[in-house]
Amino acid sequence: MFSMSEKIAGIDIGGTKINFACVEGEEPGCDVISLKTPGTSRGILDAFYDGVGQLIAKHGIKAIGIATAGTVDLENSRVTGSTGNLPAGYSGLELKKTLEEKFNIPVLVENDANAAAYAEFKAGSAKGHLNTITITLGTGIGGGIIANGKLIRGRSGAGAEIGHIPMTPEKKRKCTCGAWDCWEAYASGTGYALNARELARKIPVNNRKGVLKDKNIDELTTYDVISGLNNNDKFAVEVHNLWEEYLSMGIASLMNVFEPDSVVLSGGMAKFINYDALNAKIRERVVIADTQLVPAKFENFAGLLGAVYLASEKFFR
Repeated sequence: MFSMSEKIAGIDIGGTKINFACVEGEEPGCDVISLKTPGTSRGILDAFYDGVGQLIAKHGIKAIGIATAGTVDLENSRVTGSTGNLPAGYSGLELKKTLEEKFNIPVLVENDANAAAYAEFKAGSAKGHLNTITITLGTGIGGGIIANGKLIRGRSGAGAEIGHIPMTPEKKRKCTCGAWDCWEAYASGTGYALNARELARKIPVNNRKGVLKDKNIDELTTYDVISGLNNNDKFAVEVHNLWEEYLSMGIASLMNVFEPDSVVLSGGMAKFINYDALNAKIRERVVIADTQLVPAKFENFAGLLGAVYLASEKFFR
């Protein structure tokens, strides 16, 4: 149990919703308040005022920890690089200054993947591991790296963008970041669907069976393939094996560079991993001793909890 001396508000902001909770120990201490993410930066601030105001009224919180999509400056005060699913103007928003002036309590802002990694390190699947990497597998790939008990944040706070490890010089797939052939373009949920479509196009129309029967290849989704995988569909199994191969390439690279005690896998796509098969693929590529590959303990609240733990350490220790 990670103990804290004060009640702290945790906020997790994503492209579709903002979650708020009062945290004590290692779990949210009250029902989570969820608000739809507004389409403007002003609307986001108003949502913060609403959610935090409710928590202060009910629980008397003493600090705020914010986990957010996008890169965050080294001072943990504002977002320096936003993502496409958040409104224009969000990047550069002085969250720390604005909220501290509004509520007169200290505020810490951290990237959501970094915060999630910190939660797993302090109280989750990587507890007790001073060197660990948490990989979030969803629509994209996010990551947080802990080295000797400290978050690796880079010289400006934008470090640990592990989803953008280059995979090939071929310039086959454009990543959402604008670069070519990032790991995210092959091993994320989005990459999963792209892998499936690429393999499906190689199969003659008359030979397309199972999940491919009467299917427009351009509309083939990750969910279609996972459904087929559950029914042992031959094509779906091939797609899944290829995805785990791409996944192993990035994980093995990270293991070889950082030699962590553990790699924690989180996010919606992590639930579909065959750990035995993935471990076998990774062992073919690593040159260090075996590293534990483990599922995350915290899912939806990982970022929120990590931001709270960081705020607790900064403001109350």
